[in-house]
Order: sequence, then structure tokens, then C-alpha cells
Amino acid sequence: MVIGLLGAILVAAGHLGGGGVAVVLVGVTMLLAATVASHRRTPSEATPGAAASPQSAPAPAPDSLIASRAGSWSWSLEDGTGRLDAAFKRLAGLDPETADERFEAMLERVHPEDLQSMHAGIEAVCAGESTGLDLTLRLRGDDGNWRPVRLIGDALGATTAVRSLCGIAIPAGDDDVTSGSAARTSDELLRALSDLSQANTDLERVRIDLERRNRQLEEARRTAMDATRSKSEFLANMSHEIRTPLAAIIGYAELIAEDPENPAAHAEMAGTIRRNGEHLLALVGDILDLSKIEAGRVEIERIPTDPAACVRDVIDLLSPEATRRGLTLAFETGAEVPPSVALDPTRFRQVVLNLVGNAVKFTEDGGVVVRLDHHAASNRLEVAVTDTGIGIDPARRARVFEPFRQADGSTTRRFGGTGLGLSISRRLCELLGGELSVESIPGMGSTFTAAFHAPPAMPLGNAPDAESLSPGLRVLLAEDGPDNRRLIEHLLGRLGATVDSVENGAEAVERVLHGQPIDVLLLDMQMPVMDGWEAARRIRNAGCAVPIIALTANALPGDRAACLEAGCDEYLTKPVRRPDLARTIVSVIERRNRHENHRKAG
Repeated sequence: MVIGLLGAILVAAGHLGGGGVAVVLVGVTMLLAATVASHRRTPSEATPGAAASPQSAPAPAPDSLIASRAGSWSWSLEDGTGRLDAAFKRLAGLDPETADERFEAMLERVHPEDLQSMHAGIEAVCAGESTGLDLTLRLRGDDGNWRPVRLIGDALGATTAVRSLCGIAIPAGDDDVTSGSAARTSDELLRALSDLSQANTDLERVRIDLERRNRQLEEARRTAMDATRSKSEFLANMSHEIRTPLAAIIGYAELIAEDPENPAAHAEMAGTIRRNGEHLLALVGDILDLSKIEAGRVEIERIPTDPAACVRDVIDLLSPEATRRGLTLAFETGAEVPPSVALDPTRFRQVVLNLVGNAVKFTEDGGVVVRLDHHAASNRLEVAVTDTGIGIDPARRARVFEPFRQADGSTTRRFGGTGLGLSISRRLCELLGGELSVESIPGMGSTFTAAFHAPPAMPLGNAPDAESLSPGLRVLLAEDGPDNRRLIEHLLGRLGATVDSVENGAEAVERVLHGQPIDVLLLDMQMPVMDGWEAARRIRNAGCAVPIIALTANALPGDRAACLEAGCDEYLTKPVRRPDLARTIVSVIERRNRHENHRKAG
């Protein structure tokens, strides 16, 4: 509409001579009104499906145009509809209140002698043979009288696809129409045209911005839908992975309870329960690790670590499964691997366990080779795990590192798993200054290479004995759950400790501050009456330095820091394992003894 009216204005300027400036100003007024109307258009009118509407149905003429003797008009060549403002109707002798007429009806009002020139002018404009339309027609009004009207306008649309004509109308041979605007100067015209140009520039900028935002929204929508599908598949797989070991645990526990007179069978059933429990614990650990990584709260420590010993531990752990499947599991060590490097042993072992475990799981024939190398120049430690398994298609290779993904859905159904292990392993490698990559040939096998930044380090002394505690070590256990309390009491008794138990934090505070002396406090953090955080704070505020170990099922990012901030010395997550329990107790007691000796020496 704006371009068509601008063309009509320029044509008018060329045809009206000395009075053209005022008529151009009238046209500029129309342009500005159209521009404002386009700015105020509702969102539904601005959609691509409604884009043709403003061209075939221009905005009503502004008041300044109606107040003059000039009118505006438009005719759609697509559907034959006409749009005439009230000023045009007055010029033609029509009732301003009547509805607009179709183009055919308007032709009936044109004098027969003027029809030929009208059709010729329209055809010339539509064919691009004329720079604009300038016709003087005699129109029959409602009273039957003929009135000469001059039509000035231009076509809208591409040259090869003109959609409509629009323009202005003035009394033929009557320059009085310009008298009310004759005082306007060319500076005003230039100012109006400048405003129009700026408005068009703003509209174009808005259009480009809307297109960009639409593209971003569409991309975000596709990403969200893909993530939703991936997580839905993950939840379905997770349900299967959790229910399967739970069925074994519950079923074998019932068998043990129903047949108490068969110890040999009980041992086998207990082993099955333990294996499935370990599987469930690994599933929960994967989910928690991913949560910590995504939250950016993974705790990485670098301590002297024997990398070969860590890999051998993993090989020893998985060798029975490899043997059961008829696979070989070999370990090779490069000559330049140091006996000790600065590394996080827990995270390093976790990555190696995941890679070797996957290799064993996805290999049906042949074997798995684990190769450990160290490059002194770059302090780069590499673990390469090569298998003769199913391999990975190149098109699906990248997605195996995405969370909740495996190479395809059939892999999950055939081999099981959550699709979290490789994603976690890659991110852990990156946190440890390295990377995780894969080379694979479908049907022949894969090689996953985990790299870590690991400079040589001085070895540590022997770790505390994890199999026993000092005889008669006095332990106070604060645990509200009777099953967990009995289990931990049993573990501590097997380690050689003397155990006393309470059921909430208030009792623990009373026993520590006013009861018999103790050597260490095991404190559950979620208990009735008083929780473990409050109990630890009260004990520390009272000046008591007894070692406190937090016991909790909370393993999300920030839980360990919250326990230490409350006054605990160390933190253990449930389920508690006997070696971890013994190692932690020995560690906190030795740490406290060193602190006391240093204080006394100072």
C-alpha cells in the first residue's frame, strides 16, 4: 500500500504542475496514515496469511484528505472489490453512506465514451507500459448527472502480478482543491517524506527481527521436543532397569524367608540380592552424577594416584563377567606410565569402569584389551579400551555421548542400560583436563580413548586399614530408622567397635555433652525431634571437638558442603559399605589426633 501510494503521489506531482505540491502533501498524509495503521495492526493481521489484506483494502483516508475536495480509491484486480472514501463519493455524486461497490458496478457509472480510455490506461499500468494512471472520467451520480473526476494512481504488486490499483481523485480541471494547502512549503513535503522513509525503515527492521525470533523459537521448539522424546525414552528404560533388579531382590528375599533350613541356597540367593542391589545403586549414582555435572558442582580432587592399580582393580572386578561370557579381558601398560600421578582416583576409576563395562557388555565374541599409556611431554594419561563388539554406525557415533541416549533404541532393548554412562564419562574427562573419543567400525568393534591431564606425583604413604578399627573404639550412632540402625550396628561390631545408639539429634546432643565419653559420632542428618544439622551445630557451639561423620541418603550437589558447614568432619552416603565406613572413621580420628598434637606442640 505504501509503495503504491508513493507511486501515485509521484505521478500526481508530475501531472499537477504548480499546484502539485499541495496534492502531493495530501498524498503524503495518506501515506503517513497508512504507515501508522500498519504500525497499529493487530498480530493476527500481521501474519503471512493476512499479508494481502492491507493491499486490497487500504486504510480509510485521513481527516485532512476528507476535509479537502480530494478523495482516495482502490480497486482489487483479484476479486473485483472497490474501496471509495466519502470524499470520492461526494465528488462522484454518490451517497457517502452507501457501501462500496464492485468494480463491475463502478464501470456502469463511467460514461460510455470514457470506457475505452479507462481500459487502455489500466492495461498500460498493469503491463508496466505506463509509469502511473492519470484519467479524467465522467461518472454518473445517484441523481443521474455526469461529473468529471480526475483519477491519479498506480498499481500495487510486482510488475508481472499486479494485484490492485489505488490512488487519489480530484475534480477535473479544478485547482481549488489545492487552495487549502497552497501555503505548505517544499520543506514540509521533504520532512513528511523523511518521516515516511524512517517509518518504512523501522518497519523493515521490525520485520527482520520478527523473522529472526521466529527462527529461534522454531529451533528452540525442535530442541525441546527432541529433549522430551529422549527423556521419555530414558524414563521408560529406567523403569525397566529399576524393576528388573527389584524383582530379583524381592523374589529371592521371599525365598530365603520361606526356606530357612537351606543355608547353601541362601548364600547363592544372597549373592543375587547383592548383585541386583549393586546395580540399583549404580543407576542412582549415574543419575546423581549427571545432576551434579549439569549443576556445575562436581567436586574434583587431585591426589597422588597409582593409575595402573586403578585399572587393575577394574579388570579384577569385571573379569568374572567376561569369563562367564566367554571373552578375554587383557591389560597392557606402557613403559612410561609413572607409579603415581596427580589425579582424582574416584573419577578416574569411574570412567575406566564405565568404558570397560560397556566393552564387555557389547561384545559377544572375542575379547577386550585395555591399554594404559602416559606421555611425559604433555602430562597426558590415556586409557584405550578396544573391543571386538558390535561397533557403532558413523551416523550415530556422536549421539552416544548425549545424555539419555544410546546408539539406537534397539541397543537399549538388547543390552539394557540407561544411556548415561558415556555422557558422564566424557564430562568427567573434560573436568580432569582431557577428553573422550571413539573410533568404531560396525560389526568389527570400537576403541574408546579416555585422556586425562595427569602429571607425575610423589606417592602417598599406606592408606589406613579398611578392614578393622581399634579394639574397643567407642562409637555413638544417631539413626532413627530401625533397619539401618541394626545394619550399621552390625557393621561396626564386625569392625571391632563398641556401639551405643540413639534415635534422634536431641538424644545425640545430650549423650555427647553429658554422657560417657565417645571417640566418634555417626550422625544421620534427617531425624525427628532434631535433625543432624542442628545437632552438629549445637555440639560445636558447646566447644566439643568429638569427630562427627554425617550419614545421609542425600547425595545431590551441595549436600556434602552443607554437612561440613554444620560442623561435621566427614560425609558418607547410604547405603554404607563396611570398607568405606572403616576407612572414614580411621581417617577422621587420625586427622583429629594430628590436630590435637599440633595444638599441644604449639
